[in-house]
Amino acid sequence: MTASELAQAWARVERVVEASAKMPPGALDAFWTALAAGKVAHEQSDRGVRGVGIIADSLPAVWLAVTDDHPVDEVAGLTQVAWRGAWASGKYLYQRLDLPWPFQDRHWVAESHNNAALASAGVWERWWETEPEQLPNARSRTDAAAFDAALAVPQNRGNWLLLSLSPNATLAIYQARVDLGGQLPASAADQYAALKLPELYASIERDAHSMHRRYVRDCTQPGADGATLPCFGD
Repeated sequence: MTASELAQAWARVERVVEASAKMPPGALDAFWTALAAGKVAHEQSDRGVRGVGIIADSLPAVWLAVTDDHPVDEVAGLTQVAWRGAWASGKYLYQRLDLPWPFQDRHWVAESHNNAALASAGVWERWWETEPEQLPNARSRTDAAAFDAALAVPQNRGNWLLLSLSPNATLAIYQARVDLGGQLPASAADQYAALKLPELYASIERDAHSMHRRYVRDCTQPGADGATLPCFGD
């Protein structure tokens, strides 16, 4: 798609996204030329990191990829344990990030949600925010020694916004604000996340492609609108 076509597609939903998204992305005009050239565009500001890209798969496949409990490409050094929900359901997700010495490992529990109100406009939002009071409940679900050695992060919040452009193309907006606490400034986490965005989008695309062979039985996961996603091949 051209930059103009991308801008027009977003303009059709921009007003409702700004009004109803948990984390509205703001103006995206500066990104369309890069996207039309096949790049993942990004911006780092005091709001955190914002990335915009096109993933070459359907909206349902991309949705399943961004909510997957066990993605095809596990992030090195990241431990993840989900409970009270799975995949695209609302859930708690314990995550622990192994940092190189001399930095202390970080961990947190994020609660993930779907935005059903926004989904009625055709934009699917998955958003998350740290739930500090749930962190003690994760200790029995992971390595207790590693849990005790980790430092809780003050903030980890973000979202994915997904808009179908065609049966095989999904506009994907990623936003995150992470404060690792301790002696690591929030800007350092933002810089790292910005550098890793192309890898993140490539990983999500691979995971989305894998759904066509993985999500083929016992298909019970909801889309952002609450409707169960049919199995691929149905």
